[in-house]
Amino acid sequence: MADKKKYMILIFGTGEGVQTLPEKERTAHMGKWFAWNKELQDKGFLLSGDAFFPKAQVIKGKGKSVKAGFHVPNKEHVVGGYYLIKAADMDEAVLVAKGCPTFELDGAVEVREIMEM
Repeated sequence: MADKKKYMILIFGTGEGVQTLPEKERTAHMGKWFAWNKELQDKGFLLSGDAFFPKAQVIKGKGKSVKAGFHVPNKEHVVGGYYLIKAADMDEAVLVAKGCPTFELDGAVEVREIMEM
Protein backbone atom coordinates (compact mmCIF):
# COMPACT_ATOMS: atom_id res chain seq x y z
CA MET A 1 0.00 0.00 0.00
CA ALA A 2 3.02 2.29 0.27
CA ASP A 3 2.78 3.05 -3.45
CA LYS A 4 -0.80 4.29 -3.14
CA LYS A 5 -1.57 8.00 -3.35
CA LYS A 6 -4.03 10.04 -1.31
CA TYR A 7 -7.18 11.41 -2.93
CA MET A 8 -9.98 13.54 -1.55
CA ILE A 9 -13.51 12.87 -2.66
CA LEU A 10 -15.47 16.08 -2.11
CA ILE A 11 -19.19 15.39 -1.92
CA PHE A 12 -21.58 18.03 -3.23
CA GLY A 13 -25.31 18.28 -2.69
CA THR A 14 -28.04 20.88 -2.75
CA GLY A 15 -27.31 22.03 0.81
CA GLU A 16 -30.50 20.52 2.17
CA GLY A 17 -29.16 17.00 2.26
CA VAL A 18 -31.20 14.04 3.37
CA GLN A 19 -33.04 16.11 5.99
CA THR A 20 -35.73 16.91 3.42
CA LEU A 21 -36.55 13.24 2.79
CA PRO A 22 -39.38 11.48 4.61
CA GLU A 23 -38.05 9.52 7.60
CA LYS A 24 -38.31 6.10 5.93
CA GLU A 25 -36.44 7.28 2.82
CA ARG A 26 -33.88 9.15 4.93
CA THR A 27 -33.17 6.02 6.98
CA ALA A 28 -32.81 3.89 3.83
CA HIS A 29 -30.54 6.44 2.17
CA MET A 30 -28.32 6.77 5.24
CA GLY A 31 -28.04 2.98 5.29
CA LYS A 32 -26.47 3.21 1.83
CA TRP A 33 -23.92 5.71 3.15
CA PHE A 34 -23.02 3.42 6.07
CA ALA A 35 -22.69 0.45 3.69
CA TRP A 36 -20.47 2.42 1.28
CA ASN A 37 -18.32 3.59 4.19
CA LYS A 38 -17.90 -0.01 5.37
CA GLU A 39 -17.07 -1.15 1.83
CA LEU A 40 -14.32 1.51 1.57
CA GLN A 41 -12.93 0.36 4.93
CA ASP A 42 -13.11 -3.35 4.06
CA LYS A 43 -11.35 -2.81 0.71
CA GLY A 44 -8.57 -0.71 2.29
CA PHE A 45 -9.39 2.59 0.53
CA LEU A 46 -10.66 4.67 3.44
CA LEU A 47 -8.33 6.91 5.43
CA SER A 48 -11.02 9.22 6.88
CA GLY A 49 -14.26 10.95 6.04
CA ASP A 50 -16.94 13.12 7.55
CA ALA A 51 -20.20 14.82 6.71
CA PHE A 52 -20.71 18.51 7.37
CA PHE A 53 -23.60 20.18 9.16
CA PRO A 54 -25.74 22.16 6.68
CA LYS A 55 -24.57 25.53 8.07
CA ALA A 56 -21.47 27.52 7.24
CA GLN A 57 -19.71 30.86 7.59
CA VAL A 58 -17.88 32.30 4.60
CA ILE A 59 -14.82 34.53 5.05
CA LYS A 60 -13.99 36.38 1.87
CA GLY A 61 -11.65 38.92 0.35
CA LYS A 62 -8.86 41.11 1.66
CA GLY A 63 -11.18 42.58 4.28
CA LYS A 64 -11.99 39.07 5.52
CA SER A 65 -15.70 39.87 5.71
CA VAL A 66 -17.82 37.12 7.26
CA LYS A 67 -21.32 36.11 6.29
CA ALA A 68 -23.57 33.16 7.05
CA GLY A 69 -24.10 30.76 4.18
CA PHE A 70 -22.13 28.68 1.75
CA HIS A 71 -19.46 29.56 -0.77
CA VAL A 72 -21.23 28.31 -3.88
CA PRO A 73 -19.42 29.29 -7.05
CA ASN A 74 -21.77 27.29 -9.31
CA LYS A 75 -25.01 28.18 -7.43
CA GLU A 76 -26.18 24.55 -7.61
CA HIS A 77 -24.33 22.46 -5.04
CA VAL A 78 -22.51 22.95 -1.76
CA VAL A 79 -19.85 20.75 -0.19
CA GLY A 80 -21.60 18.32 2.13
CA GLY A 81 -18.66 16.20 3.24
CA TYR A 82 -15.54 14.41 2.14
CA TYR A 83 -13.68 11.13 2.10
CA LEU A 84 -9.91 10.85 2.17
CA ILE A 85 -8.91 7.65 0.43
CA LYS A 86 -5.82 5.93 -0.88
CA ALA A 87 -5.78 4.59 -4.43
CA ALA A 88 -3.24 3.48 -7.00
CA ASP A 89 -4.07 6.34 -9.38
CA MET A 90 -6.76 8.84 -10.40
CA ASP A 91 -8.63 6.22 -12.43
CA GLU A 92 -8.99 3.97 -9.39
CA ALA A 93 -9.99 6.93 -7.19
CA VAL A 94 -12.70 7.92 -9.70
CA LEU A 95 -13.96 4.34 -9.82
CA VAL A 96 -14.21 4.33 -6.00
CA ALA A 97 -16.01 7.70 -6.03
CA LYS A 98 -18.63 6.41 -8.47
CA GLY A 99 -20.01 4.28 -5.62
CA CYS A 100 -20.99 7.38 -3.61
CA PRO A 101 -24.69 7.48 -2.64
CA THR A 102 -24.87 11.25 -3.31
CA PHE A 103 -25.67 10.53 -6.95
CA GLU A 104 -29.09 9.16 -5.94
CA LEU A 105 -30.07 12.67 -4.80
CA ASP A 106 -28.60 14.27 -7.96
CA GLY A 107 -25.40 15.20 -6.15
CA ALA A 108 -21.89 15.42 -7.54
CA VAL A 109 -18.38 14.55 -6.40
CA GLU A 110 -14.99 16.01 -7.16
CA VAL A 111 -11.91 13.81 -6.88
CA ARG A 112 -8.63 15.57 -6.13
CA GLU A 113 -5.17 14.10 -5.63
CA ILE A 114 -3.55 15.26 -2.40
CA MET A 115 -0.21 16.99 -2.89
CA GLU A 116 2.37 15.75 -0.41
CA MET A 117 4.00 18.73 1.27
